[in-house]
Parts: sequence; C-alpha cells; structure tokens
Amino acid sequence: MNLDCPICATESRNVDGFDLIAVLGLMKEYNWQEIWKRYRPEDSSNDSISMYVKADRYFVELHIQQMQRIILSEKFNTNPFFMQQIIQRMTASHDHDLIMSKIRQQGLDTGDSPISLSCSMGNTIIDLIAHRNEPFFEIAERTHGATHIEVVEQRPLDVHDLSSILYLCQQNLTEAIFRRYYDSQAGRDNDSGQGAVKMRVKVGHYEVNLSFRFMPTNREIGIRPPGNASVFTIHQVIQRMNFRHAPELILKEMQDVGLSVTLEQVQREFSLSRFINNTALTFNFNKA
Repeated sequence: MNLDCPICATESRNVDGFDLIAVLGLMKEYNWQEIWKRYRPEDSSNDSISMYVKADRYFVELHIQQMQRIILSEKFNTNPFFMQQIIQRMTASHDHDLIMSKIRQQGLDTGDSPISLSCSMGNTIIDLIAHRNEPFFEIAERTHGATHIEVVEQRPLDVHDLSSILYLCQQNLTEAIFRRYYDSQAGRDNDSGQGAVKMRVKVGHYEVNLSFRFMPTNREIGIRPPGNASVFTIHQVIQRMNFRHAPELILKEMQDVGLSVTLEQVQREFSLSRFINNTALTFNFNKA
C-alpha cells in the first residue's frame, strides 16, 4: 500500500513485504536511525511509523514507535527475527494452521485473528498485527517432495526456505541444513554420495536453483564472477525478486557492494555464490 516515505519515492514503488522484513532486520541491528531515514515521511516529526501490506491471505500492519524511556511489559512477547519468519510465511501463503502452530511452539499467547505479536529493542517498540482474510481463496493442490520440511509442513519449498538456508549458512549450522532439506532419494540419483542440498523454487518472476554442498579443503578453489557474495546481499536480492521489484533495484543491491553484474544479466540470468568454511552455496537465477 502507499506510504509517503523517502524510500518509496526514491524507488518508485509502494510499501510491501520487503519493507516489513527490512525494518525488522534493522531492528535486530538496533539501527533505528536508518528506519526513520527510510520510512518516516519527510514532513513528519512523529516518533512512530505505521506500515500496511496486503498479502493473499492476510492484511498485515507493522507499527514502530520510539519512546522516551525503555518500557518493560509482558506484551513484548517475541523478537524481530521471529516476526520476520512469520511475515515471510504469510507473504508466501503458508497454511494458517501451520503459522499458528509455529507461534504456539514459541509459547506465545495470541489470537487466531488478528494475530498480534510485539517486541521492544531499547526504547523502540514494534507491533505486528495480521488480520486473516475471509474467506480464503481456493488454492490448487500442489505436489511437494520428500525433504524433512516438505513432509512435516506438508507444503512445497518456497522463498521462506531459501531465506532459512541463508540464515543457517550464516550461523554455520550445516547439519541443520542437511537435516531439513537433504532429499535422500535425489541425493542417491544426483550427487554420487558427495552430499548436496539442491532445490528449485519459483520466486517472483525468477526460477531460482540453489546448491549447497561440501567442498574439498585440500586444494585451491576459485570463485567465478561476480565473486564471493555475502549472505545479506543474496537475501536482499531474493527478497526484492519475491516482491517483484524493478530489475534496477535488484541490480543496485549487488552493485552497491561491488559485485560486477549487469542489468542485462539481471533481466536474463546470473549467479551468486557464497564460499564459507568448507561449504559452497550457489544460487542460479533465471528470469522467466
């Protein structure tokens, strides 16, 4: 939805799920000044911002308010990282019961609709309110594979899983990646026992092919252009793709950190890789 804020004017677009996830990421870094810089209307002196986003199954509100002092309350029942995960699931159209089960697993007491989550970081508080759209539209039944996540959550892999793998890679939680996303049948057929997680996911206008594998440490391995991308940069690229941002905005995420990708490549196909410790994470992007 429209919001009179600097970043929307600069990028010629409306607020969407990308911005909700970005604000929560800035909250994790205690970077409140950047939040105000990007999202507070230039003619406003208020210490609060309200953002509204319509997803297929939810109408999502995010309210940020800066107080004069630190406020402690039982209301602040979660953290920005968990809020990011919930927003990613909502915008990926995950089943409502699955989302509620994830919330209840955290011991959080919230209503079924609206869902209300809150947290405080220093003297800044943030409220997430998600109203369930009724009635839900009918979704055609989709097939899914045999990874642990697909079996347990009864859904196909999507952009949420790409984000999860990036986070687990950043935290060096290699075992968790293989436990959740390794397809043993596909592994027997494709990786000759070398150990690799492979998946193909539709993200916005792009087909994304991910490969996560072990790599040998006893020989030198080169990284093909455009170079070794950070987990953060890859995440930003994927999120912009997911919310169908202009190719120029996707390109800017990479050029701002010195990756030599061209606009023509973004409009056709390109790759980003992250080599860390003894593992290699590669994303191939192909625009439909």
